Amino acid sequence: MHIAWKELVFLVLIVLGTSLPAMAQEDLEGRFFGIEEGQGTSIEIRPDTEGYVGTFFDAAGNEQDFEADRIGAIAEAVLDMGGETVLIRIDPRPFGAEVSLIPFSSEGTLVFSAARQLTFLREGLSVPEPPPDFVKPPIGTRERIGASSFLTSYAFWPPNGVRDGYLSLAPRFRTLMRLFASVQLDVIFKLCLADQNDAALAVALRGQGVTCDEVIEVMAAAQRNGDFQRFKEAVAVERETLKTSFRCADNYVASKETCDAAAADMSRQAVSLQTAATVLQAYR
Repeated sequence: MHIAWKELVFLVLIVLGTSLPAMAQEDLEGRFFGIEEGQGTSIEIRPDTEGYVGTFFDAAGNEQDFEADRIGAIAEAVLDMGGETVLIRIDPRPFGAEVSLIPFSSEGTLVFSAARQLTFLREGLSVPEPPPDFVKPPIGTRERIGASSFLTSYAFWPPNGVRDGYLSLAPRFRTLMRLFASVQLDVIFKLCLADQNDAALAVALRGQGVTCDEVIEVMAAAQRNGDFQRFKEAVAVERETLKTSFRCADNYVASKETCDAAAADMSRQAVSLQTAATVLQAYR
């Protein structure tokens, strides 16, 4: 059953402490376990000649077999859940899948305002614990977010949260971030996965010499061949240095020696002439 409906983009990039196993991003096969709001649910799915077949297990232990259409790499099926008919849309991601559940009205139309979005991890993967000073992403871009809070937390936010958080930063902090090319590339990677990302990318891509298509392609390859861990280690080093620089610039309590060292690091980054493009080249 194919239902034409307005495209919804529900992307969450879970940044793991270790590199992802070798797998194609479009691979929708195996067992997937729900996290957060989807805790206790799971999906078993495999491709067949008509699309996909699988079983959905709810948090109460009930199970329902389904046959799904293949829409590109996405699986779409109709389920009966607790007396409610819903469209389930399973969208593969490197970490597992994003699952949208959109109920039908009594007239048979999809009720997008009541849609639920659940994140599922592929069997064998786990989510790292956020740091103690983690903050949730801003809702929209009307509120300012501290630069240090952004750096601490953005890796644990969904792409749309990174988009809103990036646009909520004071412009001077976005300018300083450009000097740290690995962090800039990491943020660009997440912005490229966000919905309605034009405004954020117009700022983030300026002078970086990369496009979203090539960033996503190279990062997906790095996840498959094991280089992604090396990239995340480089990001972590730069992020800590940049966080100190942000704190000094924002008049946090810090010693003169600490801020002098941060200023020296900033100067070295400035003369290195590195961009997201030069960093990306190292992982091709």
